[in-house]
Amino acid sequence: MAVSTGKLERTLRRVFGVEGFRPGQEDVVRSVLDGRDTLAIMPTGSGKSLCYQLPGLHLHGTTVVVSPLISLMKDQIDKLSAFGIDASQVNSALTTRETTESLDAIRTRRAEFVLTTPERLASDPEFVATLARNTIDFIVVDEAHCVSQWGHDFRPAYLELHTAIERLGHPPVLALTATATAQVIDDIVQAL
Repeated sequence: MAVSTGKLERTLRRVFGVEGFRPGQEDVVRSVLDGRDTLAIMPTGSGKSLCYQLPGLHLHGTTVVVSPLISLMKDQIDKLSAFGIDASQVNSALTTRETTESLDAIRTRRAEFVLTTPERLASDPEFVATLARNTIDFIVVDEAHCVSQWGHDFRPAYLELHTAIERLGHPPVLALTATATAQVIDDIVQAL
């Protein structure tokens, strides 16, 4: 999708209060907007979240964000809400009522962003079916190094994400991580 640099920069200022891109961010955003699978290896604190938030606002469907930590999800939900962006989370820490509200926001397409765990996507076909009723712009796999058995943060559910990605119509994937060896990069590319 062609979005001018000026339009992206206006969104940066208006929504996020940021004057410009940090190094590497615009290339990742452009790759996502062009519908390409993308692996971004950027240091902690370099603005990886903006690399999915900005294009997610310029696309017309739902952006699904897979995160291994519920605390990271909550932090992202709080930040998106503070920016006035509709986002829902689906994870095991929610009450039944909160889960119902989140699923309702997904069903009615109010949630611009849906944050969830790899385990939920890997083991809950009903949840995946609910997501599949929406247009999925792209899937973000945060902490993508967790897919690699070579890493100390390995999570087996990350290896099952390819099945959920296929069931969602194989939208583009943005894999984000702060560090990755050559072996971990190969694992990410092969698994996702």
